[in-house]
Amino acid sequence: MNLGDPIAESTMTITSVIVDEDVTTLTYEGDVGKYGRVFATHHLRPSDASRQSYEMDGTARALLEDGSMLTASAQGIGRRSGGVIKLFSLDNASNGDQNFVVLEVDVMKKSASVKVYSV
Repeated sequence: MNLGDPIAESTMTITSVIVDEDVTTLTYEGDVGKYGRVFATHHLRPSDASRQSYEMDGTARALLEDGSMLTASAQGIGRRSGGVIKLFSLDNASNGDQNFVVLEVDVMKKSASVKVYSV
């Protein structure tokens, strides 16, 4: 599948990891291109006993340079290999943008590489 060039790329910092019995919650922050400063939360629910496949939902807030704020909801899936989780998300933003987002989350390094594609 050719998605074209990303409209935004970034490396975000993982600011917290909360582990519960049925869900792991990751929070991030970072500057993400045209979306300015982004704060995001993902809830990962394992979809297999090995905890290598996940269903994901989340939310984000983006503070733009002009002081305005966007919100977004996210739904997706993911797969873990060791300490790296690759997430694929469809995001629906309050300004009408709809994006496909690919994140490579390195839990050990507390960072997430993010590529945002317009759909």
